[in-house]
Amino acid sequence: MATKLPKDNTSVYSAVQKNSKILAIFAIVCTAIVGLVNELTADKIKAQEQLQLLNTLHSIIEPNRYNNDITQDCVSLSSALLGNSTTDQKVQTAYIARQDKQVVAIAMTSTAPDGYNGNIELIIAINMDNSVSGVRVLKHQETPGLGDKIELRKSNWIESFTGKKLLSEKDNRWAVTKDNGMFDQFTGATITPRAIIKAVKKTLLYFKDNKHTLLTRPNICLNENNRAQPASEAHNEH
Repeated sequence: MATKLPKDNTSVYSAVQKNSKILAIFAIVCTAIVGLVNELTADKIKAQEQLQLLNTLHSIIEPNRYNNDITQDCVSLSSALLGNSTTDQKVQTAYIARQDKQVVAIAMTSTAPDGYNGNIELIIAINMDNSVSGVRVLKHQETPGLGDKIELRKSNWIESFTGKKLLSEKDNRWAVTKDNGMFDQFTGATITPRAIIKAVKKTLLYFKDNKHTLLTRPNICLNENNRAQPASEAHNEH
């Protein structure tokens, strides 16, 4: 025989049930609203990411040098020289700039794993003659007021790579002036510029050995629903 709940307990039980149903309905409605908002804004966010990517690429490869849609012409790659550790399988992206189908430069994402506060995400444009077309920082967590001078809005230090060439793997010029190199360091912050110089140098080494085979890889920008896959978001974290 079913046990009858006291009248007071029955009222409490009914109230709990009612509130639980209200909370469940509220949660379902909120989830539906969030999903709808995400769906409605997905295309806009995608377009903004593509515009941001294009602006970054234009800043490191003069847009009058190429006439292809560079954001739709890219390949994937992975190498220890691009900042990948033995356990990190991160895929980097190379964006190819062409003038009438002739390759003029390739912009490659790369990671400096030894920044003062962790990874520094970069994009490095290299001309076909192995000279640097431009370098930009995509993401970092370096100390504000010190290491954040790698941002173009804080200083023009990052532009010191433009036009430079790596003569060989043992090119000792690729270091900060404190280490008898050709790149300035920041007052009170040497680790950050050292990490970036090292990463750019390794990326140049990778490019020199692989620039022709890169061009034989499938275009990942067109393979996935005919949409470009953007590089790391071009913003900074502090």
